[in-house]
Amino acid sequence: LERPDLEDKSRALTAAAINYQIQLVELEDELLERLANAPDDILSDVPLIEGLEATKKTAQEINEAVESGKITQKEVEEAREAYRPQASEGAMLYFLLTKLCVIDHMYQYSLDSFMTFFAKSVHKAPAKDSLQERVLSLRDSLRMSIFTWVSRGLFERHKLIFLAQLTFNLMKRGIIGTEDWNEAQFQFLVRAPTKATDPNPLTWLPDAAWTATAALADIEEFGKFTSDLVEAAPRFREWFNAIAPEDEKLPLDWAGLDRQPFQKMLVVRCLRPDRMNSALTSFIRNTLPDGDSYIECDSTLNSLEILDSCLADSTPKTPIYFILSPGANVVADLDKKAAENGLQKGVSYHNVSMGQGQDVVAMSCLETAHRNGHWVILNNVHLMPKWLIELEKKLDEYGAEGSHEKFRVFLTSDPSNLIPIGILNRCIKLTNEPPAGLKANLKRAWCFFPKDYIEEADSKTKSILFGLCHFHSIIMERKQFGPMGYNMKYPFSIGDLRDSATCLQNYMDNIGGGKIPWQDLKYIFGEIMYGGHIVNDFDRLLATEYLNFFMKDELLDETEMYPFAEDEKGVSFMSPAPTSFEKYIEHIDKNMAGDTPIAFGLHPNAEIDFRTQQSNTMFNTLIELQPKGSSSGEGAASPQQVAEATANELLDKFGEKSFDVEDLIRSLDEMGPYQNVFIQEMDIMNVLLVEIRRSIKELQLGFAGELTMSEAMEDLMMALYLDRVPTSWAKRAWPSMKALGSWVKNFSDRIFQLEEWMNNPSEIPKVTWLSGLVNPTSFLTAICQVTAQKNQWELDKLVTFTRVTKMMTVDEVDGPSRDGAYIIGLSLQGASWDVNGAQIEKSKPKEMFCPMPVINVKAVTKEKANVGGIYHCPTYMTEQRGPTWYFNAQLKTTSPPARWTLAGVALIGDVA
Repeated sequence: LERPDLEDKSRALTAAAINYQIQLVELEDELLERLANAPDDILSDVPLIEGLEATKKTAQEINEAVESGKITQKEVEEAREAYRPQASEGAMLYFLLTKLCVIDHMYQYSLDSFMTFFAKSVHKAPAKDSLQERVLSLRDSLRMSIFTWVSRGLFERHKLIFLAQLTFNLMKRGIIGTEDWNEAQFQFLVRAPTKATDPNPLTWLPDAAWTATAALADIEEFGKFTSDLVEAAPRFREWFNAIAPEDEKLPLDWAGLDRQPFQKMLVVRCLRPDRMNSALTSFIRNTLPDGDSYIECDSTLNSLEILDSCLADSTPKTPIYFILSPGANVVADLDKKAAENGLQKGVSYHNVSMGQGQDVVAMSCLETAHRNGHWVILNNVHLMPKWLIELEKKLDEYGAEGSHEKFRVFLTSDPSNLIPIGILNRCIKLTNEPPAGLKANLKRAWCFFPKDYIEEADSKTKSILFGLCHFHSIIMERKQFGPMGYNMKYPFSIGDLRDSATCLQNYMDNIGGGKIPWQDLKYIFGEIMYGGHIVNDFDRLLATEYLNFFMKDELLDETEMYPFAEDEKGVSFMSPAPTSFEKYIEHIDKNMAGDTPIAFGLHPNAEIDFRTQQSNTMFNTLIELQPKGSSSGEGAASPQQVAEATANELLDKFGEKSFDVEDLIRSLDEMGPYQNVFIQEMDIMNVLLVEIRRSIKELQLGFAGELTMSEAMEDLMMALYLDRVPTSWAKRAWPSMKALGSWVKNFSDRIFQLEEWMNNPSEIPKVTWLSGLVNPTSFLTAICQVTAQKNQWELDKLVTFTRVTKMMTVDEVDGPSRDGAYIIGLSLQGASWDVNGAQIEKSKPKEMFCPMPVINVKAVTKEKANVGGIYHCPTYMTEQRGPTWYFNAQLKTTSPPARWTLAGVALIGDVA
């Protein structure tokens, strides 16, 4: 590609060398024939003597030519060697692409496609005077060309992952970066291991951050970090509370980490994981040559310009594949490009929506287009995955036969694992995600309705429709906050808004200017249109509370659209007085600031939680992309070494643990509800302990070579290496999102609680660690059973009722509760608890979880549980929420309970 003259010269030399060999063989054969037929007196045969002289001379000439050819060949090899960095990077990039399918099945790339863009990068590279500069220019051009091609087909959430993987691979090769590559530090960055250590002495630092810094101290360069963190706590707290701590200097000598940005990222990963996306982006921007071009790739181009660029890269053999996202309209852009290229809809530009029976239509259009140079777009091909195999064969036939040079194929589909790899890897892939964010969603929702429809509507309809659009955008965007947003994922769409608007119009036409039926509208919107998707009771309540806030008479004039935002200074968005279509859009642009959790009724801390989850997801994906099973490189232990050490520790800790349940049952005079609960817990623990011992001993035999390593053993090894709870253990244990180190400590504490109870099994513990039970619901049921037996009440008419005490620790409790049971171990998420005022209050900044005091749980009749000034707080086993719910706790509040519902306030048992 770069020096075809040298390649031709090399081929010529090879051909010449072969010809020389043939000539020598022919001369030798001729000479041997003459010698065989020579007379007895050889010297008398003059032609033979002359032939010998000629052969000798020719052989000498050939040898000289061969030597000359070797010199020339060496020059060619040296020139080829100069281009090795370019070839080496090309190989690295290709193998990087082949791993992307781990993230999503749609990310498939063939070697042929890669070579096409490889060749284009050579032609795009600017010319340079010296060979060395030219090679660097080629390398940079290749890197940018491949990144641009691939990133256009990645979803936004995956682009940073791909760029990070590219950057780290280049650093490993020593091509970029000022710091020496340290594999142990890299493994810490992606894995973020934790380490059980002394209790956290810093009230402002989350426990997860404390255990992470304990693990960081095991790295040689950070040996003093934990002690410095405690000694200079006020200064570290100031850094911790910074808006963008990754850009601030660390206290003490750690300020020097600004000169070693990779190591500084390790500190950010431990203390402020929510800032890791920003820190990694900044690191790449400064480390990768021309990093801004990669970070901002295509940011200045609109979707039409990107499509134009992809069309230039496409060929009759290379289709363009649009990976669809909700709310994106790729066909509109393609229609414009078709018109610009002089194509006519239905004549030379064929648009086929795939579905039952459409395969025949599609094949007919493809055949016509192949011969006449038309464009064909096949929409929603994921609906016909089996037919795509036929399409693949047909495209291969067209390629072999040779299509019209203007023939182009376009495919669209949702992401699907059923799309054949042969289709995906030949295509230029494009994602076209709609702009994210509340403002973009609100504008898109408003602009969904025709301008004439809005202008003709009466003022009440306009106001309600605007409120409905705002509700729609809130419902759509709240999912970004993960479990705090919703307990489950729901397929809300613009169709829900359309149908709700139709119902609204029907109601407004019927009332004829009379009183607005708010209750009817709220029921239709919240229980039928949007509520039809919702299957979780708490999510349904959430939608209802939003509608209660928006759908009221105040909406007809100017009213606050951010729920319960009066406490926040400078954060507000008012609904406009009824006006024109354009004025509404202008109002949104002018008055709605950037996205904030306050707009959803959430506390600003929710953004920290959302960004932390985003960061964890990114690094978990990076872990999946790393090579597995081999040594991680110099300075880092191999997965087997780490797993072996962890397995030995666990066997030492749990090797002898077990509960003799049968002996305990024999020692009890009578079995009450509480005794049943704890015995069931012991049975579960015994099953888990047996599995831990079995799997670890099996793995040790595998390490020793006495057993063949099975897939289950490989999975166990990788789980121990990555500090994750092995699947076979998790199936027999309680729901948990903890890393293995924290999970083991939690397991030990659970066993300790059961061992303490065994010392006095006839009595209930003074305070029960509720979240330390595998089945906490059974304990709550036992409270109701004991109360029902004691008072001769009907069990099915009793419910649990909670009263939060002022006692923060078990030591402050004198004895068991007289009318129920004391529990501890719950943390409040989304709000804080005022111990003195005994009520819920707004969270403190950066306080993700508020430990709750000892709570008294008692059984009461359903009538007595319905009291005012109470927030019925859902309680979950883990931060995952959803299926881990087990009861509602009654918490006092002076604010409306709706405030805490919208804030996603819940009690969590097992905080990761």
